[in-house]
Amino acid sequence: MLSRLTHRQIEAFRAVIDTGKITAAAGVLGTTQPSISKLIADLEYAAGFDLFERRGRQVVPTPEALALYEEVERSFVGMAEISRVIKDIRDFRKGSLMIAGMPALALKFLPDVMAEFIAAEPGITVSLRARSSPAVLRHLSSQQFDLGFAALDTDHPAVLRRPIFTAPMLAVLPPGHPLEQRDVLEPADFDGAPFIALGAEIGTRSETDLFLSAGGTRPRIVAEAQLSASICELVAAGAGLSIIEPVTALHFAAAGRVTVRPLSPEQPFRYDLLLPALRRPSRIASRFLDLVEARFASFVRR
Repeated sequence: MLSRLTHRQIEAFRAVIDTGKITAAAGVLGTTQPSISKLIADLEYAAGFDLFERRGRQVVPTPEALALYEEVERSFVGMAEISRVIKDIRDFRKGSLMIAGMPALALKFLPDVMAEFIAAEPGITVSLRARSSPAVLRHLSSQQFDLGFAALDTDHPAVLRRPIFTAPMLAVLPPGHPLEQRDVLEPADFDGAPFIALGAEIGTRSETDLFLSAGGTRPRIVAEAQLSASICELVAAGAGLSIIEPVTALHFAAAGRVTVRPLSPEQPFRYDLLLPALRRPSRIASRFLDLVEARFASFVRR
């Protein structure tokens, strides 16, 4: 049950966002700084979520506060409407989520998570941009996106990057290939075999080349492709073998399009979570991220 709101609380909230400071808001409303702080604290208690982050003398509105502010501006005197918006934000019935993802995750993995999220939170609008990993980093640095998923070795001062899932890369074979009889594939198994390589501009390509060159192994490169899904399509068509990141490999294997085998020595592949560094994740983003981590956990079991 939402606690009683007062017009004075909303006035204080609006003044703090407009001025960016508690003291300045007190001056605008002709009252004291402790009085404004008390009104904001009471409003946060009534709403059930934080409205501001304190950074020294500055106060920075949370994503939830900005969503509420839009409605306050449109209906400042409509207290019943403002109360409804607070309930909608708190109960995930109002809001949006902007996601940027590398193609390996944006073509299947993230849409599956989005479908699960939309079914649970039908009031939230989710937008997904499929971009290369460097482009995902640029999108998140703009602070306009809530979550990013990439595979990177570089950082940006406006982006927080942390590993979210690491698993070994997998060999992908056409169904019925003789190497299906092997439990684990080694570099020598690829010697002279038709091989579909990642594009030279993809960071993982150099690691795969090092793996294949062990012991003088030289596969016969018959094609190159930028996307793991494109490589799997070529493998499924019988064009050759390849080594790719595990999420796409397991998706195609589950569909019966390719056969997968682990490698020895293992070649770890890391997926990164990117967050805007200048604002904390919204409650909506955190809820979506819980589903992403649960789905990655299912890959560990597989």
